[in-house]
Amino acid sequence: MEDRIYLTRLSEVEPLCVLRLILRKFYLVILAALIGILGASVVLSAVISHDYSSTATFVVTARSGSGAYYSNVSAASETAAIYSELLQSDMMHDAIRDSLGSDVNGTVSAQQQGETNLITVTVTSPSAKDALLISQAIVDNYAELSDYVSSTAVLSVLSTSSLATAVHNYNASRVTAVSGALCAAAMLAMLAWLSVSSGTIQTGEGARNNLDAKIIGIVPHEKQSKSRAGFAANKLTPHDPGKNGGKRLRGKRLRSNLKISSPAISFAFAESIYRIAAKFEHEHAKGSRVFLFSSVSEAEGKSTLAANTALSLAEKHLRVLFIDLDLRRPVQSEMLGLTVNKEHELGELLASGASAEHILSAALVDEQTGLQSLLSTKSYADMIELISSPLLKQVIDLARERFDYVMIDSPPLGYFADSELLSDLSDCSVLVVRQDTVPAPHINDAIDALRAGKAEFLGCILNDMRRTHAHGTAYGYGKYGYGKYGYGHKHSHITAESEVQNGKH
Repeated sequence: MEDRIYLTRLSEVEPLCVLRLILRKFYLVILAALIGILGASVVLSAVISHDYSSTATFVVTARSGSGAYYSNVSAASETAAIYSELLQSDMMHDAIRDSLGSDVNGTVSAQQQGETNLITVTVTSPSAKDALLISQAIVDNYAELSDYVSSTAVLSVLSTSSLATAVHNYNASRVTAVSGALCAAAMLAMLAWLSVSSGTIQTGEGARNNLDAKIIGIVPHEKQSKSRAGFAANKLTPHDPGKNGGKRLRGKRLRSNLKISSPAISFAFAESIYRIAAKFEHEHAKGSRVFLFSSVSEAEGKSTLAANTALSLAEKHLRVLFIDLDLRRPVQSEMLGLTVNKEHELGELLASGASAEHILSAALVDEQTGLQSLLSTKSYADMIELISSPLLKQVIDLARERFDYVMIDSPPLGYFADSELLSDLSDCSVLVVRQDTVPAPHINDAIDALRAGKAEFLGCILNDMRRTHAHGTAYGYGKYGYGKYGYGHKHSHITAESEVQNGKH
């Protein structure tokens, strides 16, 4: 494929995908805020100087000692003003210097405490030691100033400060809060940009503009209520009281609930599957029999769509064989709700060298639809040898003669070359692309790989597509849709893409 420049347009960005990334990485936003707060605190401590204050409290009383309280309060206001001036005078400065034996840096102020006869003297200095020494010097020398303060009032020491406390000349909490908010906002913007510039397929418009293939189907993210899903789970699988067995059965229930025959499936999800099946029927009319499902990466919904398409075709009383050839991670037995015994294990049959006739006869049958399936339950490390063996080709060739449709679920193209090998055994292939999962260049590489095979590449199926505004029928998603056992995480209600490129069904 020729090198292309991928430019992200606004119509190619789904806000829900941006929000989803932010929520998934929100711990980074919190971490950025904490870094901003701590960083601001460190910078303020290192760059901005602190002042320290030490206080002493004096009480104003009548000189004769018999004055009324109200006269003391009245005199306190006048005394505070005079005392503040005297404290700043050369007289007090000389007295403090003589007391301390050297000059110290600091400012002194006096203020009346409300409507009382108390005066607070505050010494402020860049040095905690100087603030405390000046305060003590004032206490030691205040008596010399009494005669200058008032002829009718006397100052007496009520309390002294034994420790200088820090005083901030700025609103530290506000500065650190603003710093934290700015860092959090910067991280939010970065995450949003990462989502926008990721190059993943987020909208139908983005798929049409950036993928070198037709869009043959769009599947919404499925939402199922707990009540409906619970009903389906109880109906499909009996309760297992064992702890580990219970977990295993719950996984099977969740996969089984994604079957189009499940009562928990919405009409919109089922309708999208039927449209994909209709596309295959059109190809079948032209002579195609074997169809291959693949994807670029794991958890894109390839297996679910392959099984449901096979089921939808079998519901029409067609002869359909479904083969699970993702032998490294087989899940279709859980998806279809079928029990696979050792004599029906596809991997074992291929490894044992059984005849193609015998392998086809081991196919399991779905009672509701008549779908026949060749399945495995365990992983096979030698999968390349199994799918490249002449025996598998014989099985598929024989199935092509006996069945109307042969649907193959293959491993992801991004990890293994299995799908490329299976493409040579198929008539048609499709690529499942999940919303906001794989960058467009990687998807186009996978498209080129499938086109290089003998099978005709039909196009891409957009899966798990969501939109933040209504456009046609609204679709949802939820716990039993594409969660732990399906396609990803839980989200809130949204709507699905409804347009299909090049030939709507």
